[in-house]
Amino acid sequence: MKLQTRLSLLVSVIILITSTSIGYFALSTSYRGQLKILDSTVSEVVKELSNSSDDPLSLSTYLADQSNQKFSVDYTFKDLDLIPLYESNIQLTNKPSEDQLNGALEQPISINDVRLRTFQISQDEYLLLYFSLSDLIKSRNNNINLLSLFTIIVILAAVILTTIVFRKDNQLNALVNSLEQNQIRMQEFIGDASHELRTPLTVIKGYFELLNNGEGDTGKKQGYIKRINSEILRMQEIINNLLFILEIDESVSSKNQISPISKLVQEQIFDLKNLQPLRRIESKLQPELVVSMSKFHLEQLLANIFSNIKRHTPENSQVEVSLSKIGNQVELVIEDAGSGLPSSFYQEGIQAFKRFDKSRSRQNGGSGLGMTIMDRLVRKNNGEIRLSASKFTGLKIQIILPAN
Repeated sequence: MKLQTRLSLLVSVIILITSTSIGYFALSTSYRGQLKILDSTVSEVVKELSNSSDDPLSLSTYLADQSNQKFSVDYTFKDLDLIPLYESNIQLTNKPSEDQLNGALEQPISINDVRLRTFQISQDEYLLLYFSLSDLIKSRNNNINLLSLFTIIVILAAVILTTIVFRKDNQLNALVNSLEQNQIRMQEFIGDASHELRTPLTVIKGYFELLNNGEGDTGKKQGYIKRINSEILRMQEIINNLLFILEIDESVSSKNQISPISKLVQEQIFDLKNLQPLRRIESKLQPELVVSMSKFHLEQLLANIFSNIKRHTPENSQVEVSLSKIGNQVELVIEDAGSGLPSSFYQEGIQAFKRFDKSRSRQNGGSGLGMTIMDRLVRKNNGEIRLSASKFTGLKIQIILPAN
């Protein structure tokens, strides 16, 4: 996930938590304050009824009529229905239970959307003073909706502002991305190194134990030593190639450098013809083509390609090389008549170097890292590499690089 996205999410979460907390506190405080005012009104009426010797029914209706906070007054006796004495904006439809009547003697209680306070005239007589909570609840819900809308607007504004600010902050984004890529590359490097070095180390350990145990005659022991030396050399090549892969990843882009690809490919063909004169080589090279790539990287790329041909194909087999410019790109296609690769590799592409170990025998002296090096070199220089079966049933390598 990009830094800009993470920061936008973080800001959104902070705003959401902060606004929700403050809004909930404000709404709760406001609701309780308005409820307290209404409760105080009916509580004062109950107090006045308790201290007065006037008729409670008449006095309660008078006080309800004079009050700024309107409430209704009902009278009930034993099992009789409610008898309205004064109606404001609400009327009870069901008589409260005896427990509710007694519970509301000391302080107001809520029954659905009604707030109730009672005054006991006698053992079986009650005055009910109550008001509606509908307006309060409606007002609170409206405030909640407004708070939600305000929060959404603020979050959107914060996301837009964060996007604008951090879109321009390329250095910070580049730094974070670079750190992440470095961590990934380091993990891959450690995994690659341990995987590739395990096999030669196992071979060396096995032959060393045979020598240590004194097994075999002098001829066999010389063979053991030769095999140990061979695996040591292969380990050295693996380590050098692993370090080169890491060097490719860490190197600065060479997009401002140019290299004469036509000339360098021709030199590789010339060397291949001289080293393997029995090989049939056909080439069709467009002259004087130049690519945006450092000469060192291009030389390493071509050296790996032609080295693989020399190692993994018969000396008298056919090779076809073509080089041409297509638009603002240069395409290099090399087809050989070797054993090729399993079909699954052509579909997957170069996923990881160890996938190619079984396809090219290590008895030929390779480290198994050639394909990975080629892939890293091409991708580092904004190019593309494709593998497929050649028309000679061998391997076809197609490389596309930006032309200069």
